[in-house]
Amino acid sequence: MDRRQIAEEVLAAVGGRDNVTANDICMTRLRILTEDPSLVNTEQLSAARGVLGYVKRGTNGIEVVFGPGKVEAVHEALVELTGIEANEKVFDDVEGPRKPAIHVHITQNPLRDAAIVQNEEDAEEALGPRSAPSVDDLVSLLDGIDDADEPEDEAPVADAAPARVLVINGPNINMLGIREPDIYGHDSYQSLLRLCQTSATDAGFAGCTCFQSNHEGDLIDAIQDAYGSYAGIIINPGAYTHTSIALLDAAKAVGLPMIEIHISKVDEREEFRQVSYIRAACFETITGMGVDGYRKAMFDMAAHLGL
Repeated sequence: MDRRQIAEEVLAAVGGRDNVTANDICMTRLRILTEDPSLVNTEQLSAARGVLGYVKRGTNGIEVVFGPGKVEAVHEALVELTGIEANEKVFDDVEGPRKPAIHVHITQNPLRDAAIVQNEEDAEEALGPRSAPSVDDLVSLLDGIDDADEPEDEAPVADAAPARVLVINGPNINMLGIREPDIYGHDSYQSLLRLCQTSATDAGFAGCTCFQSNHEGDLIDAIQDAYGSYAGIIINPGAYTHTSIALLDAAKAVGLPMIEIHISKVDEREEFRQVSYIRAACFETITGMGVDGYRKAMFDMAAHLGL
């Protein structure tokens, strides 16, 4: 697989060329700044040939980790595909003088491993020579680099940062407009994203990030990653509302103000939907208002925070 094919796989996983606002390289990492981080498919990204893992950087940034000798070629191809030249200053301007905490997620890649078994030549192209560092070595290297970027006596960011809100949507919310419109309405997921962004601005938030996943662990990670970065969370856990104690534990662990929201009138539906574990960590529950409930949640969160 050539560099252009790898770049195309990476580009598709981060939401396409229209979602890329900047790109650069740092060591063995391809740094990409996205317009809408919710469009990034981390599973698809991890399955791309040559990718060893990914590193989240701030709210809209992601760094894709490659083996030695690969990242430069892939970056050149990405520049050709997007027309966006490398610009390190863009990343510094977005992050500001104080770099946010970096969350490292190095994933095992069964799709890549299967390709290695099927094709030895592809394996060398994807992972580099056998002398390439192991994943453990790579994590240690990243930790060292990231620690060096942080001032030793840096003060906590949370208190000084402008108020930002995180919207978390669980399984099947991305199917809005298609999924049972008689229950969930005809508004699309994209229209929900636009409503959240507009409502956040109108309510006085400095920024709003929307995250959606069909996987429980991803939702837990999103809650944990919100600590120190967001002033509050608006969450629609979908079906995990009625099953996940783990989400409740994560919410209690970070201790951020949280609003539970549901598009349908869950209290009037099946008996199993009457149970909500996440509610114990929320100061308010909004149900049955359709997507307009998200706008109410945004203003109620702003009022709760005193914006």
